[in-house]
Amino acid sequence: MDQNLPLTWKTSTRSHGPLSIEQTHLELATKPHYRKDTEERGLFSEDRAALLPLPGKRFDVVTWRHMKADRYGVVTLEGRHRYSADRANAGRGVIVGLRALEVEVLDSSGKHLATHPRAYGQASTNSEDPSMQLALLCNKPASWPNSRVRDALPDPLREWLDRQDRQTRNEALQTLKRVDRESGWANAVEAMLSILESTGGADRAGVTLLAARLAEGVAGIEYDDDRPDLSEYDIAFTADVGVQEGGR
Repeated sequence: MDQNLPLTWKTSTRSHGPLSIEQTHLELATKPHYRKDTEERGLFSEDRAALLPLPGKRFDVVTWRHMKADRYGVVTLEGRHRYSADRANAGRGVIVGLRALEVEVLDSSGKHLATHPRAYGQASTNSEDPSMQLALLCNKPASWPNSRVRDALPDPLREWLDRQDRQTRNEALQTLKRVDRESGWANAVEAMLSILESTGGADRAGVTLLAARLAEGVAGIEYDDDRPDLSEYDIAFTADVGVQEGGR
């Protein structure tokens, strides 16, 4: 065998076939340990047998803090990010859990009060802003009936979403989240409502385009009542099709 071949290739060649990463390392571990004069894989088996089992529950990476809600039932993190603990807890002590993507608020006894998307950056934020709840709602769509997003939508749009099946509603919420991020909450809602009223649905392309126009301050096109009647073209084309079919 060519001694210049990579060690993993030599191992694969010796075994008459390609090896998985685990098999390759086990083959390499047949050499004696540099200090203990026994095969490395034997030592590895001893170490593996001594490992503790994995926990039965998923590890929760969270930092818990005891805080006091202000007179509006809000706790403030980093001096600028406000999270609601419900007005019923105004002036009371609460427990706040900080995770990478969310903030959980418990009362002093540990009862769950609310979960909010975690905000970052220098700009001030407020969890009561419906747009902050969109990401959380899209991840947990079953919470739609009791969500702040639902309460903040105009009646026709909210009622339409209530009537949709889960998939259609989730797609509409994903559209609202994306357009909100690109054009702002007010423009996203106005655009979706307008598209709904004109088409009976909320297709992403139409909502995205209209919201972008609203964000740029571009006015919609207003047509006069005396705009041309194109029905004559329909008659002409229909008659033409009839002649062609009759001549066959």
